[in-house]
Amino acid sequence: MASTTSILVATIAVLGACGPGGREGDDQPGIDASGSDTGGTTDMSRVYAHSRDTLYRMNPLTLSPMRIGTMTGVTGSLLDLAVDKTDRIVGASRTELYLINSSSGAVSVIRTFDDTTQDLTSLSFIPGADPNDPEILVAARKDNGDVFQINETNGTATKIGNYGMHNGMQVKSSGDIFGVRGFGIFATVDVGTDGLDYLARVDPANGWKATPLAQDTGHDKIFGLGFWRGKIYGFVDTTPAGANPTPTGSVIQIDEVTGTAIELASGGEQWFGAGVTTNAPIIQ
Repeated sequence: MASTTSILVATIAVLGACGPGGREGDDQPGIDASGSDTGGTTDMSRVYAHSRDTLYRMNPLTLSPMRIGTMTGVTGSLLDLAVDKTDRIVGASRTELYLINSSSGAVSVIRTFDDTTQDLTSLSFIPGADPNDPEILVAARKDNGDVFQINETNGTATKIGNYGMHNGMQVKSSGDIFGVRGFGIFATVDVGTDGLDYLARVDPANGWKATPLAQDTGHDKIFGLGFWRGKIYGFVDTTPAGANPTPTGSVIQIDEVTGTAIELASGGEQWFGAGVTTNAPIIQ
């Protein structure tokens, strides 16, 4: 297997060198927002999102999350998920790493985390330069912006970088990270004290430094990020504070240049996380 360093160098090379380009095989049998087979062909994304215990898949035509199934067997709550180039989904609770069935939502334990890996969020696979290259599984820590590579075999986490400083303040993970080959690596972050979330570009060749975009998103608790055909999507927990609130969430679209966001849909599930395949198409 290639070393982490060679993977990261190759990743940066392709992210910097590649312009927008399509992917083959993106069209799949037609499925409407309810999950019914329409009999036709439509562009169903491999953007997955989840609530505390339920897996969804986003329909980019209707902008409606399609319910897949309940993720029974998760200890506590699923904090985030990641999707690799083969559409294999893994997810993490505070104490365990899971394999998630993309058709049913069923989960099985891959590994119990050791002390170094617990309480990590912002889970994502990071692609290599070539579609055949290996990928690495990374996560970030909310309290200090540290970035870790997760070993699926033994459940350990190795620190590989930090989001760094911005205008004299520490950049910290606020919810999620994703990497798409040929497009880049992005994360939602807080700058200094917790507040409105920013979208940031992440540079693994520079110690995983995260550079926030100029404008904040106007939203807090963007716990999931997805991407499809040139558009970045955020999955927001909008549940109000207080005793026994009704869980709610919204789906937003975030501008990759300015960092501002517009709301696409609201209500429904309380979003805990999201993820997208690393070889998602990058042209509209």
